[in-house]
Amino acid sequence: MNIRINLMPWRERQRASAVRRFQCGVVASLVVALLAMLLLDQMARARLARQFAALVETQAQLSALDAQLAAGAELRTERETVLAEHRALAQLRAGQSVLSDLLEGLEHSMPSGAQLTELSLEAGRLRLGGLAASPSVVAQLMRELEARGVAAGLEVVFLRQRATGDEFLLLAQVPAS
Repeated sequence: MNIRINLMPWRERQRASAVRRFQCGVVASLVVALLAMLLLDQMARARLARQFAALVETQAQLSALDAQLAAGAELRTERETVLAEHRALAQLRAGQSVLSDLLEGLEHSMPSGAQLTELSLEAGRLRLGGLAASPSVVAQLMRELEARGVAAGLEVVFLRQRATGDEFLLLAQVPAS
């Protein structure tokens, strides 16, 4: 007697069990991959949030530095304004001494018989106009002005004879300016 055992159902069960194990493994792998992707997504979102917070903080610091730079620029502008005013005052002081020296020199240089009717000083150029008793008084005035250092490069623009005396106009350079 020959007993034949049919192993086909057992093999079928073995195969079905292996297929179920494979399917469970695939599903588990998919679940693990999905969880890994969710974890990576959360980590990336957290990193972006940290970077955004750092960016906001950096922008706030930059705004504070910009405000400080603006204040520094304003201070520089104010400093330049004050320095310009200081220079202008120094020039006025220097011009004040030149003018007083000029008037003092003119007072001491005026010969008798001469009187000034016009006196102007522009850009270091002196203009003297007046009346004199004679042309020799005008010549004496010119010599005195040059000798005292009140004026340099004196030139006679005109010398006209009038009933009241000789009218003259002199131009000169002020040496101090």
